Amino acid sequence: MTKIINLKEFAYFLRVHRNDIITNWLDRNEVKNIIHKHSMPIIEKNMNIFYGFCDCFISIYQWNFTISECQARMDFLNLLNKYNVTTSELFTLILRLKSAIEDSIYKDGSLSYNIQTELETITINISNELTDTYNNLEDKNNSQEIEQSNLLAEYKKAVDISNIVSKTNPKGIITYVNDKFCKISGYKKEELIGKAHNIIRHPSMDREVFKELWDTVKSKKAWHGVVTNMAKDGSSYVVDSTVIPILDVDGDIIEFIAVRHDITDFEKTKEQLQNINKVMRNKVDELYSVTSSLEEKATKDELTGLYNRAKFEEIFSYEINKAKHYNHNLSIILFDIDHFKNINDTYGHQAGDVTLKELSNLITKNIKTSDIFSRWGGEEFIILLPDTSIEGAMQFAQKLRKIVKENKFSDIEYMTASFGVAQFEEYEDKLTLFEKVDKALYIAKNNGRDRVEQSLFSCVH
Repeated sequence: MTKIINLKEFAYFLRVHRNDIITNWLDRNEVKNIIHKHSMPIIEKNMNIFYGFCDCFISIYQWNFTISECQARMDFLNLLNKYNVTTSELFTLILRLKSAIEDSIYKDGSLSYNIQTELETITINISNELTDTYNNLEDKNNSQEIEQSNLLAEYKKAVDISNIVSKTNPKGIITYVNDKFCKISGYKKEELIGKAHNIIRHPSMDREVFKELWDTVKSKKAWHGVVTNMAKDGSSYVVDSTVIPILDVDGDIIEFIAVRHDITDFEKTKEQLQNINKVMRNKVDELYSVTSSLEEKATKDELTGLYNRAKFEEIFSYEINKAKHYNHNLSIILFDIDHFKNINDTYGHQAGDVTLKELSNLITKNIKTSDIFSRWGGEEFIILLPDTSIEGAMQFAQKLRKIVKENKFSDIEYMTASFGVAQFEEYEDKLTLFEKVDKALYIAKNNGRDRVEQSLFSCVH
């Protein structure tokens, strides 16, 4: 190799042999010991920082500027500081880099006295400037650590003052309790330290809750839940609890910290509100039941349980309007018991009432769910048949007449009924339709009873 006679040639040589120089540098025992001592991982990111620092070193020779003008130096110093490398160890790393450079030159050629002297001078200047910067960086970090430590202490103090705090070892033995813990539990510190945490367990608490708690924290996760505890005097208190596992640098659990908030009053208030809501729901249900009962009484006939006349009138109006609007058939049947007065006179009014109820049940069993069956008054009943023609209504009325005639009633055994049938026409209204069916029933009774008659005329006012 041609003898290096100036810095330009020297810088060019360093760039050509850069990778060999860095390999030589990192293979030196002093460098390996420093890296191993501080557990610095040899990963690509860290190696890039070492390479960058070496390039920075070379640039100083090539361009004759100071190390402070090179950004890579800060990445290098921050990396060392991250792993707590000392200032003397930093100085060792710089000197070993210089040695790696010298070895490379001795291996491939000769080094002039002037260049070697310059190398010594520049390395010393770099070392001095870097160590000054590094010391300032350490001082700043130490200051930040102290500030963070003080801030953490204040946080701990705030948590300790405002919360119920305890610590246990990994086996659940209490190692620390604060004043709030003692106050709410009624125990003194000396009565709690060294005891298992179940000293405050309330017998009402489900064991599954504590199993879930321990399964969670032993898996190195925080647990949160509501727990009922028992004080020394036997009283209970409720806390909102968070239990946090604390790990060492190896990731092993060294203790558990439990932070709790007293929510006893809140839980009591919540329970009271739940009881009030329960009472209110019961009252609402009672009112609904009473209202439903009153509505039913207002719409049902007291003796037979059928729709009363008022309710039937309401439904009648609705069905008339629907038949008009959709041009649907609508028929009506009006019937009453033949010689009902004789039944009352012969068997008594109580027997008459029983007969009315039995007749109502008999007809109800034989009509469609869409038919509207109502007691019109006394022994008179009415059936509204939506979507039914006059022919269908006549057949149905004949069927009901036979059912009534063949049925055996409790007190009077047998009886008959007369039926009138009519169909709604589009030009009629509720009143004219009823007059038609009423006249049909009148004809049935005049023609000998126990028969069905159809209205053959319209009643238009």
